Amino acid sequence: MNTFRARAAETLLALARPYLALHLGVLGVEIRRAPFPRDSSSATLPGPRAARLLVVGDLAASGYGVLLHGMAFPAQLAGAWSVRTGRGCSWTTIADPLMTVRRAAHHPRLGTAAAAADAVVVALGVPDVLQLTASADVVASVGRLVVRVRSAAGRDVPVLLAGLPPMTQFQGLPPAAARLIGSQLQRLDDALRQVAAQHVGVGFVAFPSWDLGGSTLRRAFSFGAMHRGWAVAVAARLELPDLGSAPDPDRDPESAVVVQAEQVAEEAAVAPDATGGPLTLAA
Repeated sequence: MNTFRARAAETLLALARPYLALHLGVLGVEIRRAPFPRDSSSATLPGPRAARLLVVGDLAASGYGVLLHGMAFPAQLAGAWSVRTGRGCSWTTIADPLMTVRRAAHHPRLGTAAAAADAVVVALGVPDVLQLTASADVVASVGRLVVRVRSAAGRDVPVLLAGLPPMTQFQGLPPAAARLIGSQLQRLDDALRQVAAQHVGVGFVAFPSWDLGGSTLRRAFSFGAMHRGWAVAVAARLELPDLGSAPDPDRDPESAVVVQAEQVAEEAAVAPDATGGPLTLAA
């Protein structure tokens, strides 16, 4: 029975590969037309006991859909973490919109960048969903990335793996397509959770849940708001040694994240424009 299921799964994946390859091609076209940050980035927030973050990722880490670095995921992450902890923060990125987990694990700058980091956030997986990267390959590549980071930065450096964004909600998709892409998202999230379980000090945080009332992210959200909402959720789980006194010791960080996420949803309920356009997937 297990053999039959395995063969059936392999057959379905073989049939799905051309369809997802089409999505990957569409994504490449969208990336060439999409806005990205064009301003200079200071990548530093002043404050006591400043921490140094390294963000490794694909679309979000590259600032897809926004024109200012301050609106992109890395800067929003540093800002949310700095507000939560009362500490200063600087950050650097290793990013490419089509970066796969394998490319990231073998990136020539990874060791040098990690050596200067107090914590590492990994936000990868969108291209791997569309390339049908095997779960075992995801586990192996992300595991290698963790090992390389810690060989450079120290074995106790915190590493946080960010779950994948809800690609099926970027645009209305036929039910079969939504199920296919949704299953790949779940499979890669499970692989990231497996890596987190294999390494002490490595965590996983799922993409925040948005209640869109049956709408799609294309209609309900700007990309700037998505960068911010995702960053707030990740910052709530990012723990570094010697955090010091938070601005309010009685404040529940998780509750604050919920409130801030709700504010993000309200602020972002605007029609798409040049800086908040959709990530279009072929139907």
